[in-house]
Amino acid sequence: MSTEPTQTKDKPGWAAPIESRRERADYYFQTVLENQRDWYSEKAGTQKRRHLFFAISVIVLGTLISCLQVIEAAAWIRYLTAGLGAFVSVLRAVDTLLHPGETWQGYRKASENMKREYRLYINNADVYADASDEDAAYRLLVERVETILAEEQQLFWQFHAKNPVPQSTMHESEPD
Repeated sequence: MSTEPTQTKDKPGWAAPIESRRERADYYFQTVLENQRDWYSEKAGTQKRRHLFFAISVIVLGTLISCLQVIEAAAWIRYLTAGLGAFVSVLRAVDTLLHPGETWQGYRKASENMKREYRLYINNADVYADASDEDAAYRLLVERVETILAEEQQLFWQFHAKNPVPQSTMHESEPD
């Protein structure tokens, strides 16, 4: 006779609603949104690495330029420092153009907010506890996640909006 306690594979009664909600939420995130939450998380990491690369490169190269300036023995040092200075300028311009610092923060915020809504929904917490039924709770999840996505997209367009090209002040009918 075995002395080990028997474990049942049955879940407690309180777990059934969580499992039901988890299935609905997983369907929404994986099928309807086509894993957009994972996309935001992955892209946030990529943009953060890009931002850190630009920032650290500018710091290191700027320091190197300063250190090279004290070497007077070689004439080629001024060409090297000029080239490094130009490269620093290009890195800063690309960083300013692409906005990876702002982009990764927006992506991370969207990803984390979607994860939070998922947890609140499956645990029937916060606003989901007040829903009249399961369909209302699910609709609320969809609405709140769509709001998160809309807010992130709005931030994206704010950061990446193109400045209008200034029009020439000279009109075609005016003499040269």
